[in-house]
Amino acid sequence: MPDPAVLTLAALEAEGVGAGRLLQLRDAFGTVAAGLEAAAKGADPPARFPRALFHQVPARLDLRGATRRVRSLRQAGIDVVAWDDPRYPAPLWLDDDAPPALLYLQGTLPPTLSRSAARVRAAAIVGTRRPTGRGVALAKELAASLAALDVAVVSGLALGIDGAAHEGALDGAGPTVAVLGGGHRHLHPPSHRPLARRIVRSGGAVLSEHPPEVRPDRHTFPERNRLISGLSRLVVVVEAGLRSGSNSTVEHANRQHRDVFACPGRPGDPAVAGTLRLIRDGALPVTELEDVLFHFRAEPGAPVPRPRRTGPAAHDRLLGALYAVEEATIDELATAVRSPVGEVLSGLTALEMRGSAVRTLGGRYRLAGFERDRRTAAAQAHAAERSRT
Repeated sequence: MPDPAVLTLAALEAEGVGAGRLLQLRDAFGTVAAGLEAAAKGADPPARFPRALFHQVPARLDLRGATRRVRSLRQAGIDVVAWDDPRYPAPLWLDDDAPPALLYLQGTLPPTLSRSAARVRAAAIVGTRRPTGRGVALAKELAASLAALDVAVVSGLALGIDGAAHEGALDGAGPTVAVLGGGHRHLHPPSHRPLARRIVRSGGAVLSEHPPEVRPDRHTFPERNRLISGLSRLVVVVEAGLRSGSNSTVEHANRQHRDVFACPGRPGDPAVAGTLRLIRDGALPVTELEDVLFHFRAEPGAPVPRPRRTGPAAHDRLLGALYAVEEATIDELATAVRSPVGEVLSGLTALEMRGSAVRTLGGRYRLAGFERDRRTAAAQAHAAERSRT
């Protein structure tokens, strides 16, 4: 049987044939290969497929040229995955929203996206290219927590929240998929080339529906957003302004019947104006990480989360440091608990989501009232116990 990628590429390049026609063949005959074989044998075409074109397609295929093209791409480290390939991601393969006939892939697609998986375990995390420190930390914390559940984190490799989501998944030793807005030879932004290499080395994937030579532009990025939501079971918008590109991802998610989550923030803050509007319009608010994690944790056979560096012990050290002062900056807390600023920021974000810590308007942190009262009561009880002995 011919290579599905070669056969599909040749068919796409044949006169009069495009992805829409190939989708008709796939839906009518099960695979593109079976459809082309049926055409060669004189079978009846699918409904609304021109009869003359149907029977002419097999003779129009340049299989030698397509073979050379696919071989050259694979030698350059870019694989070509067609619908008929079992690696083609299940959520796209089943999508009614015209899934790409070919995907260009560096790395390895997570098995949680394969058609053999019991359920798709993938979540998209997207947001602004100009996030706050809190937004970056939240994206990383959420991505790392999903990775610990073996949930693939999908995003667009852009600056800001997208990059933080990929880094968080990598920090959590879990799979991540970066979807490009153009071809692999024009990766955007160029500053994220090291991140893309790290994703591939870690066992993840850098994916595009465009051949490597295609440059990204204002048309290709919305197409990328369609794939980001299409690959995922749900979409989380961490921070977004009113005109954020994340709105495009949400529009696609709504058409593809994906759940949309948005992280709230302080009213009046431009960084979260878009997410607050999404919540107003029906997106599910993320009040704590468990709002998202529950959708994967509650599944039968879901893996036990792997231990995280910023676990309860690290959180307790942060709470203790906050209890010792009225307020503190991130740098002051990092010094107090002797941890890197990034880990402290991640821990503070988790405590904020839990309601145990509060970020002030000046960017400092303090204990929430109930947490300070609880610790004061515990200290008093301990002191009373010691006085009795």
